[in-house]
Amino acid sequence: MGKSKAPKQPKSIVQKGAETIEKSVSLPNWPVFKPPLPVAHLTLEPPVPAFEDKILVARNFFPKSLCRDYVAFLQTLPLTTTPGRPKRGEAVRVNDRFQINDFAFAQRLWMETGLKDLVQDETLTNLW
Repeated sequence: MGKSKAPKQPKSIVQKGAETIEKSVSLPNWPVFKPPLPVAHLTLEPPVPAFEDKILVARNFFPKSLCRDYVAFLQTLPLTTTPGRPKRGEAVRVNDRFQINDFAFAQRLWMETGLKDLVQDETLTNLW
């Protein structure tokens, strides 16, 4: 008997020590982009002049109300705390994170927010 052609359930990857565990998760019900984006003209700028060829920031990418909605939504997700034991000579860093592969949300973020137009602007091609 052949393999089932049913679509695969998205997987979340959790790391515990040296082992990696995959577990099935359902995709989040992401909040809608309201108001429609972008609400302001987006530009990329360095956070400080010394980093102009290394780091760029898109200020006001989400309006305040959408930031508030996404922060509230993200607080409801099951976060995983990263390991707190650093390598020798490194500082302790502890972060909570959520990781999922969600193609539909990635497409929405790329196409509906102005991100695609911002990143593909011809005046910025020298940066990529």
